[in-house]
Amino acid sequence: MSIAFHSAEERAVVKAEQIRAFFSETNDQNLAGALVLSLLVYVVHDGIPAWTWQPALLALYGVTLVRAWLIRQYHRAPDSRSSLEWGRSQAISGGLSGVCWGFANTAMLAHLPTELQLLILTVVTVAASSNASEGFSYVPPSRAYILASIGPPALWLLTVGDRLHTILGAMLLVFVPMTIWQARKRNRVFIEAQQLRFRNERLARELTVQRDAAEQAYLAKARFLAAASHDLRQPMQALSIFHELLGQEIRGAAPAGKILANAQKAAEGMKTLLDALLDVSRLDANVITPNYRDFPVQALLQQMESEFAPIAGQAGIRLRVAPCSAVIASDPVLLGQVLRNLLANALRYTPSGRVLLGCRRRNGQLAIEVLDTGIGIAADQHAAIFAEFYQIGNKARDRNQGLGLGLAIVERVVRLLGHALAMRSEPGRGSCFSVVVPLAAAADGRTDAQLPDAEQGGISGELKGRRILMVDDEEAIRTGMRDLLQGWGCEVTTAGSVAEALDRAAAGPAPIDAVISDMGLPGQGNGMDAIAALRERYGSQLPALLITGDTSQATLQAAREAKLIMLHKPIKPARLRAALTKLITANPPEDRRAEQLGP
Repeated sequence: MSIAFHSAEERAVVKAEQIRAFFSETNDQNLAGALVLSLLVYVVHDGIPAWTWQPALLALYGVTLVRAWLIRQYHRAPDSRSSLEWGRSQAISGGLSGVCWGFANTAMLAHLPTELQLLILTVVTVAASSNASEGFSYVPPSRAYILASIGPPALWLLTVGDRLHTILGAMLLVFVPMTIWQARKRNRVFIEAQQLRFRNERLARELTVQRDAAEQAYLAKARFLAAASHDLRQPMQALSIFHELLGQEIRGAAPAGKILANAQKAAEGMKTLLDALLDVSRLDANVITPNYRDFPVQALLQQMESEFAPIAGQAGIRLRVAPCSAVIASDPVLLGQVLRNLLANALRYTPSGRVLLGCRRRNGQLAIEVLDTGIGIAADQHAAIFAEFYQIGNKARDRNQGLGLGLAIVERVVRLLGHALAMRSEPGRGSCFSVVVPLAAAADGRTDAQLPDAEQGGISGELKGRRILMVDDEEAIRTGMRDLLQGWGCEVTTAGSVAEALDRAAAGPAPIDAVISDMGLPGQGNGMDAIAALRERYGSQLPALLITGDTSQATLQAAREAKLIMLHKPIKPARLRAALTKLITANPPEDRRAEQLGP
């Protein structure tokens, strides 16, 4: 039964592998065959004519040299000929070797006694068996050799006429097909093994292609969301501003105020989900580069305590933050995001009891741990909680219980930072999440005393009468911000580009007291360029807020280098007012004007 191939490619690959294996197996076999015939002739040549063995032996050595040359050529340049051509050359040379054996042995048999005839027949059959065994990967050469070397002696034996020679001839005729059949069986096994290998490799390649395509599609989606961050946040910013303005207009009207409160709550839920989704997409798209530096962990702990102590107090949970004097090496902004998510989770799943934020030194590293006495997590859910949108006990998807993205973000950020994340938890007894961070190489070196918090709020203050320049490319946001700032008592000038901002600021009756600029602006220059140009005109201490929907680490680093406070859209009006008040209070216009006038 012939072997079926699924494709022409499979047939060609298997054929090439057959030829490769055959040429690897027959390196020394040809020379060994010529030497064996030489020894056989040496034993029986006495008393027999030279013509019976000498021409055949010389021809065999010539064929052996040709086969050796062909093998060398194949190993040097296997692609110089097709597999069919290489195979045909070996089949022909194998047949010629068999002819030399068949002629010499048949000619010598007629001049030898019976005992030496048996010796020759024994050597012939052993040589044929060896040839079939070693050449099973590609059978045409061994098949040609067997037929050519054994066929003539078998026919001669049948013509002698006595019973012994007839039986010997018949035995040889049975031996030939049996040997060929055995070689064919081994050859079939070899071919089927190569077919299986080819199909497995093809399947692996197809799976690799499909996996790469899926990964590319996933990364493309993540990059799209990361790139669309600004455009997605813009309408949310306008919505937040107009909600604030609407609240000022209907303050005191109970039914309308209730409706507005519900709308603001829905918008806040949308903002939370949008921020979380964009954080995940940016992490998956590999667009965030950590900004490692040495800083005291205590500054980060104090920041977490100030943010979460009021939340814990409202929930009736005791929050304790243990002080720590260690200096660590990490990205304070990204590490802060990890701790925020862990603390928010701990407070959410601790109906009563306490939450502890503390540190432990371990083998030259620092483990920052968040422990709670909450509901705990079953062992079979330990891996699942880091998947997106997975929440324990929230099948109804109640948004008050979170979104199920906090720990997914934690896992991605920790992996990005190269830190280790561990957890232990037991149902009914609480959980402990720890982030293992390297200690600073030189703790006595220069470190920043405070963490950069580009989005931190500030103290409230009086904005009445302050002249504010608002720069944004979105007309809806300019209109909303103008009305919002005017509601706080500010005198507002708006602009849509860097050039327009400089013109509007110069055209006013008095110098501006502060500038609020979007990062992405049309034309030449961005928000940082606009602020730099205005500071060059009105003093380097001109209060400035940079607002953007771009949350990339590169933008954050650029704002930090320019000593700018950067707020990410959408911004709560209260947060905007606190930040603006803090800036103006820290750099009052009177002090800046006195500085410009000089002594």
